[in-house]
This record gives sequence, C-alpha cells and structure tokens, in this order.
Amino acid sequence: MNEKAETKKPKKILEPAFHFITKFLKIGEDYTTDKIPVTELVKSGQILADFPNFQRFASKGYEKAPIELGDNTEYSEDKESIIATVAGYPKVTKHSEKDSDKAITVISVEPVFKIGPDNMKVTLAVHPPVEKGQSLQNISLKDLLDEEGIVFGIDESALEKATEFISEGDNEFKNMVIANGQIVGESEDAYLRYDLEIGPIAGTLLEDGSIDFRERRIMVGIKAGELIATKIPAVQGTPGIDVYGKEKPAKEGKDLKIQLLNDARFSPETLQVTAIKDGVLSIVNNNVIKVCSHQVINRDIDYETGNVESMNAVTVRGSVQPGFKITADGDLEVTGSVMSAKITCHGNLVVKGGITGNNSKLEVQGDADINFIEQGTLTSGGLVVIRKQSYYSRITAGADIRCKNSTKIMGGSLIAEGNITLGDVGSENSKPAIIAAGVVAERLQQFNDLKESVVQQQDAIIQWLQRYRGSSKSKKIKKMEQTLADTKLTLLRLNLIPGTGIYSRAASLDDGKPLSGPEYSAEDGIAIHKIKIDVPGTLFVGTRIQIGNCTMILDKTVTNRQLKLHANQKRIIAGPIKH
Repeated sequence: MNEKAETKKPKKILEPAFHFITKFLKIGEDYTTDKIPVTELVKSGQILADFPNFQRFASKGYEKAPIELGDNTEYSEDKESIIATVAGYPKVTKHSEKDSDKAITVISVEPVFKIGPDNMKVTLAVHPPVEKGQSLQNISLKDLLDEEGIVFGIDESALEKATEFISEGDNEFKNMVIANGQIVGESEDAYLRYDLEIGPIAGTLLEDGSIDFRERRIMVGIKAGELIATKIPAVQGTPGIDVYGKEKPAKEGKDLKIQLLNDARFSPETLQVTAIKDGVLSIVNNNVIKVCSHQVINRDIDYETGNVESMNAVTVRGSVQPGFKITADGDLEVTGSVMSAKITCHGNLVVKGGITGNNSKLEVQGDADINFIEQGTLTSGGLVVIRKQSYYSRITAGADIRCKNSTKIMGGSLIAEGNITLGDVGSENSKPAIIAAGVVAERLQQFNDLKESVVQQQDAIIQWLQRYRGSSKSKKIKKMEQTLADTKLTLLRLNLIPGTGIYSRAASLDDGKPLSGPEYSAEDGIAIHKIKIDVPGTLFVGTRIQIGNCTMILDKTVTNRQLKLHANQKRIIAGPIKH
C-alpha cells in the first residue's frame, strides 16, 4: 500500500458562453448608487447561452457548468442551447444546490412586453440602452408588437410618448402601459318589473348604501285584471377582445322562471303577469307571484281557535300561544308574539312582537321581518330582517341578513347565502356567535359534522393503539386509518359556496381523473368576492366568522369593521366600513 494518500483531482468546469452584452451602469444621480448590470434587448428565438466546441474541451476532461431554465426560456431542439421565448432583457443568477457548494447558473428573460391578467393589458418595459448592443432605440416598437402578436387596443398616444422617451436614451428603467383590451360587457339577468306600488321591502339596500328599515307592507290589495308585473328579458353583454385580438364572450344572462300560484296569470306574448280575481298579492323571492284571499283572525291562536291551516294570506291580531301551529300559503302577519310555537309560511312573514322559546320553529319560503328572537329557530328562503335582538338563536337565510345598527346578537348562529349587516355581536361573558355569509347552511352543518367525525376517528385510533400495543400494522388499524383519510378528503373537497356543486371541481378519483356529476358541478356559483359582513357596532373576541370556504376566529374585539375575502380568496380580511 502506498504511504502517500492519493489526492483526487478537481473537476474541470466549462462555463457557458453568453450571446448578449452586459454592461454595469450607474442608475440615477445619487453619488452613493452602485453600478448595476444592464443587458441588451434580445428577440424571441434568439440564443442566450450554449457551450460551443464542447467536444474539444470534453476530451481534456472538462464538464459543462450546470445551468437551469428561468422564466421565458427553453432549450433548443438539440438541447445544446438556451433560447429566449419572448423579446426582452436576459438575466443571469446563480444559486447553490442543497447540501452542495456547486453553483448553478439560471438564465431568464424579463419580457419587454409584460402582459396583464387575462391578456387585457400590455406594459412596455424600457431598460437603459447598452453601448454596441441591441435596444429599443434601434428596433421599431410596432414591428416588435407585430412579432409578439399584440394587435388590439394599442394606444397610439402612449406609443408615441414611449418612442420619445426611448430616443432620449436616459439611464433609467421605466414601465409604460401601451395597450388595453376591450373589457367584457356584463350581461343583465332577466327580472320582474312591478307595475304597481307594492310598498317598501324592509332590509332593502338603497343606492346610497343605507338600508331601508321601514315597516314592510304586506297584504297588498289587487283587483281582477290588474297588471302586476312585466318580465324584462335577459340582455347579453358585449364580448371582450384581448390584446392578441382573441374574442372573449360575455357570460350569458340568467333567465327568470316565473312561478304563479292561485289567481295570477302570465302571458308569454306580452310577458305580463295579471290578477285573475280580486285578492291580496304575495311576492316571494322575486319570482313567485301569488294572488289569494285574505283571512283575518282577531285574537290569539290558542285552544279556542286551534291550529290554523290556511290556503290564504293570514293576519293574526294577537299572539301564537305555546304548542300551536300556523300554516299559511300566502303572506303571514302576526301582530303579537310567537311563543314556543311552529310557523310554516309559503309567502313572507312579519312578526311584530317577539319570538321566544326553544320550541319556536319558523320556516318561511320568502322574506322574514322580525322584532327579536330568543332561543328559537328561523329558516328563510329570502331576506331576513332583525330589528332588535337575536339571543342564542339559529337563523338561516337564502339571501341577506339585515340588522339595524342598534341590534344585538348574543350567541347562536346567523348563516346567509348573501351578505350580512349587523349591529353589536357578543359580549365579554356570552358564548361566541357564528356569523357565516356566502354559505349554504346545510353544507356548513355537514362541514362541522365532518370535522367532529375526524376528531372522533383520530381518538378511536389512539385508544385502540393504547389498548392493543403492537397493533399499528394490523388490518383493523389500516381500515380505521383509511376511513379517517377518506373523511379528511371529503372535508377538504366540501364546497360551502351557494350555486356550486357540493364538492370542489378539484375533487378527483385515485387515478387522478376529475369527478363528474351534479354534486361535482364546476359552476362558478355566486360572486363570492363581493360577499361581505358589515359590523358598524362592536364585534367581540371569539366570534367565528365564515365567508365561503374560509373561516376565522376573531382574536380581539373590534368596532366598525367590514369583513370580506382577500383577493386570493384564501383568507378573510377586516377593514373599516366605508360610509
């Protein structure tokens, strides 16, 4: 054995040849400013780097220095060169491999034309000219735009200013917008234009941003033959055109399916809805129109009246006593209170007194306008207005929930498929409330059940392992772990946003293929980015906030806050309410 240790010869590394000029220039007038590297302009398809005559160096033991593709670059067909995929300014950076001191060279290109989202805006990037190198000074901007396929929305005035700035040759970086696409025109959905005075709708958001809390007018009288409403058809929005000249059609406006009950008639020729007989009008969720008789009960609903089941609109001039029921096909007005009673209303509901008791359950197809509710349950297919208080109650709405600024919410839950406006929520000693906007209530319940199931299944696995030591690889444990994994995956895929399939479009089978079927619908649903929760009062710490698929537990007490989704729709943000 040799006494001298054999030393390993270091590898010979051949650095790439760069096919563009780089100069170090001082930018700006500040004498402390360091010089920075500035590169010449390259065109799409131009070679940026390669290893010329490498075979000659390989025979002498050289290896190629490691290089990687950065943004807007690709390998040539023979894999021997790196070429630019857009016109722009090359950039060379270096980084080290993990657990290695080997430097890797990354070559990228900053585009001369920065294309905005959806290809609807072009920003020209101007870099200082490099001596003896290509720059925008010796290239026609219009020719360069043609080469890049940018043909629509070019701002000739901005192009002229850019050309003037480039000709001055200043050592300055500048970005200038030179083209904008034509934005897609929004389509208008079909709607009903009411041709008679139906009075105020409590909770309506007015043009100035305030809310109309006038007492709701119901039991609107109508005569036979009177015109109720006219259907205004959907209007298709104008198509958009991106900077590449590609047309983007507008999303189709939604048609309105009118449902008529009792004594109302729709004419397909005139698109008009008229009354067939005299009666009172009930408009439910803006697309269900009823004309029916008006039944008035001038006393409490108790043992003398018994339960009420009516095909008409009903006015109760009194209260609904504990244990009794009212079912009404039209609108229902209760001038007194509802006490541990059940209400089923296929129209709109107004309760001028209070709703009290654990056994108070109110199901309303249309809007609900209530004074206060304590420990009850209210389910509405439309808008819900709360004028004074909700105390440990469960309220769900198919549209918005609107509270007056003085309203107090203590515990319980408010869940709306639309927006929510509140007064004060919680207190220092009350159990935190759940406030959810842009959410389907049934799906939120399923979400909470799945979360609880995950905890239970995890606990069951731990208990089994503690009881039967050494069973971690048993069939029983594997089966329990698979069930847990399936539950977690279902929880992850669940979509709470109204108008979408119940499971996210990202859901897929084990083979990676997308799931299909109505429950996996790829419909966009409501405009979740527009959903908000306004709290002009105080929102106490611990309140759980849900908007769409995002959850937040409030970590401090705040006042005068608007909660909505961040632009990335991955978290909830809070800011001051803009009046």
